[in-house]
Amino acid sequence: MNGEIIFLRLTDVGRNIDLKKATTMIPGIQDKKIIKTKDTPKYVDFPDPLNLEVTQNITSELKNVENISLNIKLYSEGVISLIARLEFRSLPLYDLHKLKKITFRTSDGEFRINDFLKYHHNKVFKQIRDCIGEEGFLFGESEHEKYTLYCLTDELENPKEFIEKEENYISALLMGENPELNLSKEQISKTLEQTFSFLNKDLIIFDFDRCLIVDPNLDYEDILLVVEIANYQLLELRAIDKLLDRRLAIAEEDIRKIYFKSRSLFRRLKKKVGRLIRLRYDLLFLLENIENVSKLIGDYYLAEIYKYLSDLFQLEQWSKSIRLRLETLENIYSVTQTNINEKFLLYVEILLSFIFIMEFILLLLDFFL
Repeated sequence: MNGEIIFLRLTDVGRNIDLKKATTMIPGIQDKKIIKTKDTPKYVDFPDPLNLEVTQNITSELKNVENISLNIKLYSEGVISLIARLEFRSLPLYDLHKLKKITFRTSDGEFRINDFLKYHHNKVFKQIRDCIGEEGFLFGESEHEKYTLYCLTDELENPKEFIEKEENYISALLMGENPELNLSKEQISKTLEQTFSFLNKDLIIFDFDRCLIVDPNLDYEDILLVVEIANYQLLELRAIDKLLDRRLAIAEEDIRKIYFKSRSLFRRLKKKVGRLIRLRYDLLFLLENIENVSKLIGDYYLAEIYKYLSDLFQLEQWSKSIRLRLETLENIYSVTQTNINEKFLLYVEILLSFIFIMEFILLLLDFFL
């Protein structure tokens, strides 16, 4: 078999990246470089990243693998994307799963693919660290998403018959399982049930972390882009969700301190609410940008793929959950502030009542004396 394996790794490193400043630190080019083929509408637009491309010759355990290319993208929303492409020639089909674990040597050293991606991520991160706003975006540690695309470029007479013939191996490959497992018919059917084809000789099957592309014309750059965008959205939604986990834990601790320690209630809560309002609007704007990052709608081929990936990654459920948790977080502080305000007003009323009683007593004393 001939083709390539594409390894995609996206990492959220901060609230934003100053791309204009980053261009002075790395030799990247900021352009759209969007490949629109098939029936993609002209109005479709995607984020505008800073691109850096690296190609290296390698020596590996398998003679079928010759070189590796790496595309690094910086997104202004605080994401570093790495796309490594490992080309292979005359590789037996049943060796495909081995490529992820082979050791290869480049001019930078000896790596496995995950180590290779981490090495270049850390290298770029150090170069642009001063360009990152709110590093970690209060997460404590970076979040990342990974996806693998197995691309076969041989011209097959009938791709569907090929899949049916090799259904056990391909199912295990897409699931990331041992190919020697004897999978059940139900599991195989579930894994391979949804296929996409634009021409008679091409075919795509998606799973949560991997996909298989059969295309003798090598016309799958737009598919790669849609996969990257869907993973980009999932990454950012997971990152926001993790931040909200931390904020809700902090809110619980704040409420405990306010009601049980009762020190400087109003002043401290006012500061907390102020920070929360800023954070809420910041996250809402970020959420809107994530949800609107792609305008693929209708019956277009890429739109169908994007919708399938969105459903597979449950992007809509992530968005709804985040909006609900944002409301919950706001309500926690709002209700607490309302209770404190009511408590403050009660103290004021008691104080005024005491003053009126004292004035009345003084008047009585003055009258009798």
